[in-house]
Amino acid sequence: MSIGRILRRHWPEALLVLAVALPWLTLLALGTLWLWQSGLVWAWAIATAVLSAMAWGVHWLARRWANRKTVPDSLRDSAQDCSTLERAAWNTREREAWAKVVAIAREVLPFSFTDFEEPVTAARRTVEAVARHFHPEHEEAWAQFTLPDAMLMAEQVSQDLRTALLTIPFARQVTLGRGLLVWRYGTRLWVAWRAGYPFWRVARAVFNPLSASSQEARDWLTDKVFFTFIDRTRARVTQEFVLSVGRACIDLYSGRLRLSPDELTAAATADSAAQDTPLAPVRIVLAGQVNAGKSSLVNALAQEVRCAAGPLPTTTRSTEYRLERHGLPAVSIVDTPGLGDGAEQELRAQTERADLLLWVASATQPARSADRQALDDFRAWARVRLGRRPPRAILALTHIDELRPANEWTPPYDLRTSAGPKARNILAAIQSVGSTLDLPADAIVPVAMPPNRKSYNIDALWARIAVDLDDARLVQLDRLRIGGQRVNLRELANQLGHAGRFIIESIVKA
Repeated sequence: MSIGRILRRHWPEALLVLAVALPWLTLLALGTLWLWQSGLVWAWAIATAVLSAMAWGVHWLARRWANRKTVPDSLRDSAQDCSTLERAAWNTREREAWAKVVAIAREVLPFSFTDFEEPVTAARRTVEAVARHFHPEHEEAWAQFTLPDAMLMAEQVSQDLRTALLTIPFARQVTLGRGLLVWRYGTRLWVAWRAGYPFWRVARAVFNPLSASSQEARDWLTDKVFFTFIDRTRARVTQEFVLSVGRACIDLYSGRLRLSPDELTAAATADSAAQDTPLAPVRIVLAGQVNAGKSSLVNALAQEVRCAAGPLPTTTRSTEYRLERHGLPAVSIVDTPGLGDGAEQELRAQTERADLLLWVASATQPARSADRQALDDFRAWARVRLGRRPPRAILALTHIDELRPANEWTPPYDLRTSAGPKARNILAAIQSVGSTLDLPADAIVPVAMPPNRKSYNIDALWARIAVDLDDARLVQLDRLRIGGQRVNLRELANQLGHAGRFIIESIVKA
């Protein structure tokens, strides 16, 4: 296609380019003429030379920075961004995988953008490291995902790319055809310019040596600034590429893509089927010894009688209650039987479905070996499940009204100043229980539910629960996601039915 035909076909684009470029070309010519007439060409040349020397130094430092094998600020910023956003929802194994991704990003040299094998090699190395981390027992660890997983990841990546593309000017207006046309002829013009530019430099030096020297210095300075920017961009793009591949691989190989958001909602509905609610609230499991005050605590939290309470054990099996109070988030409280008499197996089953663990211990109970053993069993169970966030543990220290002096009960008590013997004994009980059960003091809330009296410090317990609710929701998502990966017999039956109908229809049509 001839140049004239191209111009006739695309004259609006040509006029647009000319309208934008003509003022700058005119300014360049007039500026050079003004410098010559004013006798300032030498001053301009000297200033250009000084700035060029400074630019050379900056360029050298930038090239050295871009090619060194250390973590630049951009990578540290990216890692920190991920830690504040994605890593908040990651479990221990996923955080360990992210550390390996960051280590790879430290070692990969900036891409040259001329060799396609460089990003492919970096991506392959990242994929293999993450896959081997999650599936070390498989020889082909990279293949340990299902086709629905891969399709969901492609959908999410496409959505992210679309969002990024919409930030580019004219992304909605420029078609692929026009973009390819601009790229094709722009490349030809660039090749022609690079081929003819040396002849232009020679001609410029012959006709006006002084102006040619100043323009050569200016061009050199411009190139240094441009390539410094390119070097920094190369390093940043390389790091972001490795980190983005790593994030996608962690989602893929950890199983986070096994369930779509709609499927997670369905799993939450199934989990709360007994409550007949559309979405499951955070599930708080109460545990502790017999007569620690679990049932009384449920009534105090609900501000109404939900379960029987008395001096004899009243809870013989786990019972779940939904608590809704004005101004507080809805939660599901599970009252479990007291420790002992074979209740450990029931407690283990309930803690596996817990989003938050509320341990109840009496301040007047001297024997705490059963509490410590049950808590140690729970911690051991959580340690071996690196692919799931463990629920946090809060302790409600009950019966503080019975501490010495027993006849004194004039709440509230300021434990920060420990004024009075009652406050000192309450603080001592908190420290003793925390040391015995290996719990931090800020996870222990002293409460009291004396008969025929107003409950004490229940609002503080609600406030402490609210602190851990965000983490409990992440625990719940992990629990539902992992539970949703198990074989669903109803779903399997539906799949077999669809497959059977497809086979029969294919036979009939044949």
